[in-house]
Amino acid sequence: MKVANTALIHKRMKCFVEFIAPEKDKEENIKKQADDIRECISRHAKEDGYVIAAMPYSGSFSKKSGLRRQMQGKDEVEGQDIDIGFILEDKDKNGDPLKCMIIPFKRYLQKRYPDSEVGHTKSSATISFKSTKLQFDAVPLIKTNKESIQKLIRTNGEERQSSVQKQTEFMKSRNRSSNDREGVVRFNDCLRLVKWWRYQRQTESHVFGNGSSDKKIPSFLLDLLCAKAYDEVSVKNTYPETLARWFSFLASTLKNRDEILFSDFISRHQKREEAKWKVIDPMDDSNNVVRNWPDYHINELRDWFENGRDQLNKAIRLNGEGDEENSLQILVGLFGNSIKNHCKKTS
Repeated sequence: MKVANTALIHKRMKCFVEFIAPEKDKEENIKKQADDIRECISRHAKEDGYVIAAMPYSGSFSKKSGLRRQMQGKDEVEGQDIDIGFILEDKDKNGDPLKCMIIPFKRYLQKRYPDSEVGHTKSSATISFKSTKLQFDAVPLIKTNKESIQKLIRTNGEERQSSVQKQTEFMKSRNRSSNDREGVVRFNDCLRLVKWWRYQRQTESHVFGNGSSDKKIPSFLLDLLCAKAYDEVSVKNTYPETLARWFSFLASTLKNRDEILFSDFISRHQKREEAKWKVIDPMDDSNNVVRNWPDYHINELRDWFENGRDQLNKAIRLNGEGDEENSLQILVGLFGNSIKNHCKKTS
């Protein structure tokens, strides 16, 4: 359904895109704290006989797809975590191969920041700063004999092939491609909208949730789904039209259990193990991101995309009919109260 770029529904979503992006005035604090974390971990690692070769940003901060923190009313959005990759040489000073480095990293952070909330996930050491409400994930990655390919050893002993450089390039290549198109709609901003929408759906879901112990839709999965939607559908002249088309494509993809596969870095893919659905990591085709998903998880996400498609098309239709207030109420149902509070009226 075509939408004019002068339509109020597009202006509201354009305004909302600007609101949900991380606040620019926090970037200086992010970089300052990131540098402090780098200094802390590199110093302690050196003392323990480890060699850190590089410390690049990774995750949504480097991909320019992060979100602001918004925990008001029905909006439960934690905001972006800042991921810092620590690429280590594969042996310590004694020539012994490195094992999982997450717990040592956690110990380093606890020494430096005894009054902050330090923890860990299966893949990173984490720290939250109360003063700035920022969380950082320190991800230890071990060099391999393949250029730009690292190994992540998780706390459960599982090993994953990874590449900070390639993960970032995978997303940035699509940012550049959409930036070259006419108009204001950008790939990374559409991804932000989908990630924010994910939080609203998790608030209402009986399958996924926003609580600390709840099953969540991983941001990496959304990165890949949105990348595939962009590859197949691109972006249109307006945000509502683009998102409606993305939701339609992804609803069909999940309904048919279509495999998601990319050829950015791997031209000939190895045979993949059987699973209910396959979304293949572009950097490691042995990693099916949804390998363990049961049917009811897949169906829940499918239902979200189907509902999102239908609601957006309804909002577009109502806007075209001049019923801008009910069109806005549908956007509130999709994205939460923030779109009404900040983007009800646009000049």
